[in-house]
Amino acid sequence: MAFLKVTDDPTTDTIALAQRAAQGDQAALAALYERYVAAVYRFMLYRVGDAATAEDLTADVFANVITAIQRYEARGVPFEAWLFRIARARLVDYYRHSGRRPEQVPLDDIELAAEDEDNTGPDPVLRQALMALSDKEREVVLLHFGSGLGHAEIAAALRIQPNAVKVRLHRALRKLQVILESRARTETAYLSREEDTYERKS
Repeated sequence: MAFLKVTDDPTTDTIALAQRAAQGDQAALAALYERYVAAVYRFMLYRVGDAATAEDLTADVFANVITAIQRYEARGVPFEAWLFRIARARLVDYYRHSGRRPEQVPLDDIELAAEDEDNTGPDPVLRQALMALSDKEREVVLLHFGSGLGHAEIAAALRIQPNAVKVRLHRALRKLQVILESRARTETAYLSREEDTYERKS
């Protein structure tokens, strides 16, 4: 799932690729897929917590892109924003039909999977921390750090102002820092108690 860097100006090149794809250029469509499939997959993976489901949802997103690309017009909306609007809609549809909400994904299953050497799921510690955020905060974190979108692209995808993106992102990162630091202190204290217990027994 590697990105495909076609030119030194990916923004301009993406616009050109999207325009060519909208006109039926299959090579341009394939280049857009290679460039963004990993970003969409990561977004899905951290939302659903299961690699197979994330792969299926990612495939559905690009199937929808193939159907809708002929109607794509930039009109001030970056291709990335248009793409992730499709991804968000597919995710909402998945939750609606599965009867789950993001907060209801079984984290215990993810933790067990993390013990598998071949595990391709998200980092369980980070995902648990992300689950402590609000859905809106978690979404901007995943779009920015997981999928590589800038503030403007996220704002266009979510249909909010760029300043709102910055505020949500800042608030989310502060919360994550507190959560992860608290967990680290708890684990350090636990290891210290275990070490003391071992020394007394020795």
